[in-house]
Amino acid sequence: MKRYFSYFLIFITCVLIYSCSETITGTLENQPPDTYLSLRPDSIIAPGTTIKTINWWGDDPDGYISGYRISFDSVNWGFTPRNDSTFILSITGNDSTFRFFVAAVDNKGFIDPTPATNLYPVVNSPPSVNFDAGTEIPDTTFPLATFKWTGSDPDGELNLAYYYWSLNDTTNFKRVPATTNLITLTKDSGLALNSDNILYLKAQDDAGAFSPIVQMPDTGQTWHVREQTGRILLVKDMPLSEFAAAESYFNIVMDTLTYDVLDIKSNDGALVPKIINPMFIETLKLYDIVIWSANRGNVATDNASFDLAQNSLPFYLQSGRKLFFTTGLPNAEVQGQGDLINFAPIDSISNCTIALVPGNVSLINIDQGYPVITSNTLLQRIRGLKVTEPSKVIYRLPISTNCEVNTIVAVKDAQNSPKNIFMSMPVYKLNSNINASIELFKKIIISEFGYQ
Repeated sequence: MKRYFSYFLIFITCVLIYSCSETITGTLENQPPDTYLSLRPDSIIAPGTTIKTINWWGDDPDGYISGYRISFDSVNWGFTPRNDSTFILSITGNDSTFRFFVAAVDNKGFIDPTPATNLYPVVNSPPSVNFDAGTEIPDTTFPLATFKWTGSDPDGELNLAYYYWSLNDTTNFKRVPATTNLITLTKDSGLALNSDNILYLKAQDDAGAFSPIVQMPDTGQTWHVREQTGRILLVKDMPLSEFAAAESYFNIVMDTLTYDVLDIKSNDGALVPKIINPMFIETLKLYDIVIWSANRGNVATDNASFDLAQNSLPFYLQSGRKLFFTTGLPNAEVQGQGDLINFAPIDSISNCTIALVPGNVSLINIDQGYPVITSNTLLQRIRGLKVTEPSKVIYRLPISTNCEVNTIVAVKDAQNSPKNIFMSMPVYKLNSNINASIELFKKIIISEFGYQ
């Protein structure tokens, strides 16, 4: 028995020695990765917006994850190294359901053969639109009105498709692209002349959903559109206390001319459009000639609306139209031409001030084609103009001071066929001789500006 047991030990020892010395050949097979969604497959997901954020991750038993293939149809795949992404899901109705697929890719390029997948129901949210604050339409306009708005969509701004606008009813909407957020309407657009008007607006998204309708002016209100009656516009920019004197003056000197009036001082400038470019500029451009008449008072509110003029009149003049601007200048002598006017045919404004111009002082007509006109009231603190070619001097004061000689107060931009005349005095205060004032306007409007 002992002998057989000894033989068995020897046999086992030989087998072990042989096995330990044998060389193992071949390679281990790579294992594909596994993929997981943050929500387990087929879990119930409440319907949400078309903007959907989805999270996922992967695991590889014999390597590491290099990225993920993603798809919404299991046919067309994209690749991302990220573990999440936000998708904007486009739908054509009120709701829809999307199936998402994701498959991890390991460092050797192996792809999970069983992608993780789940259903994501979405519900379209309607867009909204509102007129921009601070762009309210004045209660009265000429036949031109600009509107500006901002639209939004809970499903993403790119989901906005169109805006629709309609004048005076909610049954005849006209469509503009979602890239449009400003329109200017004229009588050709359907503005009702000498009547009250309302603009209605709504937005539509890619799924066909509409926003609630908004209107300008607000609910229960309208704005009145005045018909244009002539080719000349008188802008009344004098203080309210001067309205009566100015109205009487212009009624006389322009009695043979047809003109419209825009009052930009009453009710704190309520008739000035909030949107200067394009609405106010285009309103001016309805007219071939603008006469902008202002005063110069002792307080800022009595001065001309220089900011408004600077922001509009250069564009008006560039269009080839014609301007007569008449105003006193503020008391602050440190203000130069660029601080006040960028539209006048001058080089600069004098820093010197004529403290007092009494009544019955006649301006010297350097351009003798113009009549001699005379002040009918005392005028204080007049500032002169500096002029070089091609601008031409029309009038100067007969008064000189230690710092100012031959004070120029009226110029034009050219000797022949001028388009721009500037006077640094209120013209309606130069009315001691009414016949001379009538001749002045005949000279400017008919002879110089070619009005027929």
